Amino acid sequence: MAITDEIKSKETKQAYEEFLSDFAKLREDINTLKKDFSELTKQGASDAKSALKEGANTAEAQTREAVESAADELQEMQRQAERAIRKKPLSALAGAAAIGYFIATLRR
Repeated sequence: MAITDEIKSKETKQAYEEFLSDFAKLREDINTLKKDFSELTKQGASDAKSALKEGANTAEAQTREAVESAADELQEMQRQAERAIRKKPLSALAGAAAIGYFIATLRR
């Protein structure tokens, strides 16, 4: 059970790190878009409008990809958790009870 938890933890951490990396890249892209937009306004409003639309589409596509990737990772982790619960339902029940007790204790 500890090995399964360690694997889940590694996969969760990896998915989280990938999500953070994608988010940082998206932030960089947005900053680049801001700079590009500033330069383009000097060249003309119509050119800036088309470049902004293109940049927005790119950012939207990257965001969609990042969200889909994160969703896929979370679905895989859910499947793994379900398999672990099916293999050892009593251990899962005991773990859930312990977590519930811990949370209830923290709320007091």
